[in-house]
Amino acid sequence: MQFKTAFLCALLATAGVSASATTVTDWGTLGPAGADARAFTTAPGAVDDVYTFSLGDYSNVPSTANYYTATSLKGVTTVNLDDATLTLFSGAYGDASTKVASYAFGTEMTDYTFSGLSAGSYYFEVTGIASGTKGSDYYFNVEADAATPPLSAVPEPENAAFLLAGLSVFGLVAARRKRAAGK
Repeated sequence: MQFKTAFLCALLATAGVSASATTVTDWGTLGPAGADARAFTTAPGAVDDVYTFSLGDYSNVPSTANYYTATSLKGVTTVNLDDATLTLFSGAYGDASTKVASYAFGTEMTDYTFSGLSAGSYYFEVTGIASGTKGSDYYFNVEADAATPPLSAVPEPENAAFLLAGLSVFGLVAARRKRAAGK
């Protein structure tokens, strides 16, 4: 019985050491100056990095991401990131969040624009598997540009008043022409 307990404790301790903890970085308010991340791991295993930020206004958020790969002189892959994915969530990290969109990225720069985001809290999550013997290395860059907010579906009262006034003028001109042509 003691052997089983000791074995179970050793197994749990090993699982805890090899599990990757989520790294969380707060970027504050994202703007046109943007933000970038260059992150690496030093051993094989799961990659799960979170970058929180907020938007102060309606924006598009263009992004660029890639990971690096390296091979030793003996042909051993030392740095690599399999299944590399960048996902954007709306809401605060740790709360109930909504996935906005995600994309996979590779060794070539991959561009993607998250369009039409309203002001609020967001976070990026970078996930993948560090499969190189020395871990993984990735880079991504984002910025928030001022986008044109969506048009209102219901016209404003002032716009409706101008429309009616313009139509009335056309109606009066047409009526005068009709009367003048009848004389």
